[in-house]
Amino acid sequence: MEHSPLDVTWKGTPLVPTKAAMDELFKYGLDLNDVLAVLEEGKPSGRARKKGVFEYCLERGGFAVKVVVAESLDVFNKRDCWAVVHVGRVKT
Repeated sequence: MEHSPLDVTWKGTPLVPTKAAMDELFKYGLDLNDVLAVLEEGKPSGRARKKGVFEYCLERGGFAVKVVVAESLDVFNKRDCWAVVHVGRVKT
């Protein structure tokens, strides 16, 4: 299901990309709906991360997309959020 870029949530909490993650999303032609798909359909991956940091990977169409999110605070809207800190894509 497509969501507006302003209301994409995971586990009931909004996804908010960092500037670096926005650059990566633009570079790969992805958006927050793609991030949500990786988080919901992908598998936990990568090395052990700090508490509250999650890394998921989803293989699809000859590519693997990796997403890293961290529990954070959206200071502008004064609410909890998931900061999307990294989005990567590699050919499989």
